[in-house]
Amino acid sequence: MRLYAKPGGLLLKRLACEGAESEMNSLQEGYGLDRNGFIVSDVSLEKIDGIYLPCIRDAVGNLAKLFQDQLHSVYVYGSVARGEAVPRKSDLDIMALFNGRLSSDQSAEVKNAAGELSQKYGSLVREVGIAAGGFDYVTDTQNYYEQAFLKELCVCVHGEDLRKQFGPYNLSAEIAISFNGDICRVFTRIMSRLEAASDEEFRTITQSFSRKLIRTYYSMVMVRSRIWTTRLSEQAEVVIRHFPHKKTAVRTLKKWVDNPGMERASVYKLFKKEGKWTCEHFLREAEAPSSSDKKEE
Repeated sequence: MRLYAKPGGLLLKRLACEGAESEMNSLQEGYGLDRNGFIVSDVSLEKIDGIYLPCIRDAVGNLAKLFQDQLHSVYVYGSVARGEAVPRKSDLDIMALFNGRLSSDQSAEVKNAAGELSQKYGSLVREVGIAAGGFDYVTDTQNYYEQAFLKELCVCVHGEDLRKQFGPYNLSAEIAISFNGDICRVFTRIMSRLEAASDEEFRTITQSFSRKLIRTYYSMVMVRSRIWTTRLSEQAEVVIRHFPHKKTAVRTLKKWVDNPGMERASVYKLFKKEGKWTCEHFLREAEAPSSSDKKEE
């Protein structure tokens, strides 16, 4: 364990400002891309902190035991795969691919397995989530989103690594739309859930949709910015650079990701305003070409 002296208030502010300035300076055109313009994945097995390995092994072991003949492969994504997870604050996100379609009872078993792991490792992670997918569905050439998601955002921890079959991918409107083109459907569902949500559910929904809005804004400017990042803080800065009028909204949403607002009227008002704006402008903005594309034309 490392011990550091606690900086004073002025020093903390200075360090925060310098960190923000450094982040902005690094977010230039071509960030996150190789020399040919293809996305460079920022996840890897080597980046996974060893403290999460017991939980990952338990997850794989439980799934293999429950689905001996059906489990094809298991992947980790999110902050753990990027090596940026914060103990007790970050989720462990897992994707399990199965041979054949799971029954409703089997889907319930996956959900129960995730719940048991969340309880067992509650001192390490906020929650363990296990998303279930089908091998045939993911490998179908028509399912661009699932293939790009696996290739760029996931790390294989068990079974055959399908990522080798996919990509490479350029930054494109197709990726932006595949990743966040569901915003209108999500917006409608979230607004209806908020009205009847308990305090705990309200907090969870606020965090989740705040994150979704920032990521959707980023998808709207991703192609023209020529910047690839999966880090929410960096995505927020890219958004503000291209949509300066959204600065206050983005800063508020970012704050709610870390510390969900409990003033229901304020949350509902902002979500309604930004969700409506995003639905109305998403496709046009996501398909806007980059400056380099315009020059080539």
